[in-house]
Amino acid sequence: MSIDRTKRRHDGLLRELQEERAAALARISRRLERLLDQLQATREQIARDRDEDRARNIAAYRELHREAVKYRWYLEVQREAIGLRQHQHLDEFYPIPPEVP
Repeated sequence: MSIDRTKRRHDGLLRELQEERAAALARISRRLERLLDQLQATREQIARDRDEDRARNIAAYRELHREAVKYRWYLEVQREAIGLRQHQHLDEFYPIPPEVP
């Protein structure tokens, strides 16, 4: 096998890996966006709830919040995997609301 052919295969493999990392980044960000939308909707529901529904929706909100925090971390890790090291703007684009008491 020639050196040129080996280099082309290696470059192709690296490109494929980078494409998969980018696809994973897109999947993670879409999931995080859905979680944030669900958090907002659940927070609004809690504000309208009666006592009997409130506890159930607060528990659901807390679970969504845990998932959102986890996916926000996944997003940061995946960004680093593709070489993006600056994360200060992520909180602007993916603001995670505060926990409910």
